Amino acid sequence: MLWVEAGRAKETVRFESMKVNETELPFDSILLEDRPWFPYLCTEVEHWEWETSGDRHYNFWAALTGEAYLSCDGQTFRLKPGMFFVFAPGQKISAAHFSGERVTRFSAHFLPVYDGTVMEAVEGFPVLGREVSSLSVLKHQIDAIMRLAFRREDEATLARQLYQLIAQCCSSAPTAVDVLLDRRVAKAIRRIHEAPASIVSMDALAREAGISRSHFDREFSKQVGIAPKQFLLNCKMIQARRYLESSQLRVGEIAEVLGYRDIYFFSRQFKSFFGVSPVHYRKALRG
Repeated sequence: MLWVEAGRAKETVRFESMKVNETELPFDSILLEDRPWFPYLCTEVEHWEWETSGDRHYNFWAALTGEAYLSCDGQTFRLKPGMFFVFAPGQKISAAHFSGERVTRFSAHFLPVYDGTVMEAVEGFPVLGREVSSLSVLKHQIDAIMRLAFRREDEATLARQLYQLIAQCCSSAPTAVDVLLDRRVAKAIRRIHEAPASIVSMDALAREAGISRSHFDREFSKQVGIAPKQFLLNCKMIQARRYLESSQLRVGEIAEVLGYRDIYFFSRQFKSFFGVSPVHYRKALRG
């Protein structure tokens, strides 16, 4: 069937029941949503961000390479290759890449069906922060799915293989180890990411977390992989680049917005981070 939302057409394809093992999933088939764009495999840009809420579909989402952070339902996960999620409709989700290898992710939107009826709620879902036993097997399965998706010919086989992938992952994968961040560290990440200019000092951030500065530095570095001061600098530089790319703010105004009192110090940090001064970075964008 074809339906229209927000000015664009979306295609939903109905498939016959495809039973793999009724004990694996509480639904026996799926409807693929948003064809022809999903399933979708992408290596994201450096310092990628993603945010969504209020979606009407389920989303099978897997990280294949790279490092990033994903927040959902008040929890923050440190993403690593082989982790997967099955998000439910209406969830608020955000993810971002701050450093390290860029993220390659696989995503597929679907609706669960049981005995010919679309299910509004599914027991045991959403599934958050699980990890497959073999990353190479997962990549091989996704490669096969993407070959079918690109051909856009055999929709029934595509849906069946995607259903089998979801069933296999959900039935055998344990919760990923050491990926759920401590709530105090997760809160600090959100504060730094959302408003880096508001961070007065690491001491103040540690006090907000209710722990000593030394304990805060140690736990943050252990869980995030870099020190909180470096993480803050990364966020400021990423935000500075976005301002240069998408705003009319002058370099001095950008520095002020990001909490810098000294434009020259800001420019030196930017050049150290990106290899070019903010003035020359903007000139290069304009050709």
